[in-house]
Amino acid sequence: MGVLAAKALTRLQSGGLRELARGTRNFAVACYQRWLDARFDRKYGIDTRGVNFDLAAMGVGAEHLAEVNGYEAIQIPMFRAMMRAAGIDPRRYAFVDIGCGKGRALVLAAEWGFRRIIGVELAPALYHAARANLDAYRRRRPRASPIEVRCGDAVKLPLPDGDALLYFYNPFGEGMMRKMAANIARAYRAAPRNLVIVYRNPVHRRAFDELNWLRLLACNKSFAIYA
Repeated sequence: MGVLAAKALTRLQSGGLRELARGTRNFAVACYQRWLDARFDRKYGIDTRGVNFDLAAMGVGAEHLAEVNGYEAIQIPMFRAMMRAAGIDPRRYAFVDIGCGKGRALVLAAEWGFRRIIGVELAPALYHAARANLDAYRRRRPRASPIEVRCGDAVKLPLPDGDALLYFYNPFGEGMMRKMAANIARAYRAAPRNLVIVYRNPVHRRAFDELNWLRLLACNKSFAIYA
C-alpha cells in the first residue's frame, strides 16, 4: 500500500468519511499552493519559497531572538484578498513590509501598483535573499515602481512621507508589536495622513486595537485591517 493510501485509510478508520474529506481537501489546497508559489517564482526568476524558523542561523542577534518570528512567505491568494479588503488606490500609497523576508510581498505589491515599496528585514540572510530577488525582478520588470529593502530593526524605521500601507505577517512577539504600534502612533501625530495597517495572522492585534485613532475595517481569523 502506498504512503498516501495508508494515510487515507488511517484517517478513514480514526475519523470516518468527514475526517477523510477534510484531510483530502487540505492536501489538495497545499498542493495547489505549492504550484502557485513555484509558478510565481519562475515567472520573475526569483526564489521566495520555504519556511525557516532558525533565526540564529539567519543572523539574528541574541537580543532579538525571543521577540521575532521565523520566515514564511505570504500566500499569493491571501495577499490579493487582503489588498482587495483594504479597498485603497495603490497608486496613492507607499507599501511598507515590516519583516519582508525574501521579498515576495514586495514583488506582489509592485505588481499590485503601489507607488513606492519599502521592505525592512532584521535577519541578514533573508535581507540578502530579498536583495537578490528584487534585482532579478527588476531585470524582468524594469518599469516597476521603486523598491528598496533595508536591513535592521523595524521599530527604528522612519515611516515614509505621505499615505502608506503598513504590512505585517506576524513578524514579532507582543512586546515588539506594541513598540511598533507606538512608533506608528508617533509618526501619525507628527504628520497626520492616510495610514492603512494590514496584519496577516493577527496574533497580537490588541496593539492596534488600543490605538483610538485607528478604525477596524475588516477582521477574520486570517487578517485584520485598520485605517
